[in-house]
Amino acid sequence: MSVKTNKRYLKFTFKGSLSEEVAAGSISSWRSEFSKIKAGEKVDLIWDCLEMSKYSAKAAKMWKETMKELNDKVDCIWLISTNTFIRMGAKTITFLLPINLKVVSSEAEIL
Repeated sequence: MSVKTNKRYLKFTFKGSLSEEVAAGSISSWRSEFSKIKAGEKVDLIWDCLEMSKYSAKAAKMWKETMKELNDKVDCIWLISTNTFIRMGAKTITFLLPINLKVVSSEAEIL
């Protein structure tokens, strides 16, 4: 957990292909970090996907289910990516969730 511009955030960096195994490891990390957040408190997530090339449909489904479970602790998701496919996937994952998704091309754009 870190602080950026007076907000608490969790940052996860993804490289290459997001497989089911990588997604499961990320989800395990999310749950561990989220267990430290007090009831009623929310944090921002930063998904650094600049070096992510693709993801599997099963991995995306795992992310979506986990975000449904944890959405009450997330204020905003910052997606760092220039890849149109990755951006569309993140929008699909968060579409029906009450979480604000902000898409940027670099971490420097996060305010």
